Amino acid sequence: MTTDPLPGWKDRPAKRAVLEFVERTCGTGPDAVPVEERVAVFDNDGTLWCEKPMPIQLDFIIRRLVQMGVEQPELRERQPWKASYEEDYGWFGRVMAEHYAGNDADLGVLAAGVLSAHAGISVEAFEEQADQFLRSAQHPQLGRPYLECVYAPMVELIGYLQEEGFSCYIASGGGRDFMRPISHEVYGIPR
Repeated sequence: MTTDPLPGWKDRPAKRAVLEFVERTCGTGPDAVPVEERVAVFDNDGTLWCEKPMPIQLDFIIRRLVQMGVEQPELRERQPWKASYEEDYGWFGRVMAEHYAGNDADLGVLAAGVLSAHAGISVEAFEEQADQFLRSAQHPQLGRPYLECVYAPMVELIGYLQEEGFSCYIASGGGRDFMRPISHEVYGIPR
């Protein structure tokens, strides 16, 4: 009797396609892929963990911008500190929507704020802050810790692929140093 390697997945076309792909590429037939060439890459935001109402790392950055505005009240008159301090999350959404539409007029303003939020901090200190944030901050709508906001079926898929000899990696528009402190614990993917 075989056990279901993806018990959290419904028996639908996506699950069947994944199982067929693994069987085909890990078998002995013409489509077999040697173990050393089996690679799977996953996007993080929206694929491995939630990204709504905003990417988790954006919440981390906004909280830092708010803290900077508390420490330096004059920043509250400038973007992106103003939007952060006033909880005007729509400003961030508009900047990104305009960027995707080809208008980068405010993208530089946002980027400057993001860069200043952690300027001068070592990689180790940044990872420590990210780790602390990810273990303590709550998702604004779900009301649970961010580390509980991962998609269990995707974690299941990563484990299944690793058992079948795939090397799994994470690609993300977010920072690698933001995810490294928790990637092994949460996804089983080494830092």
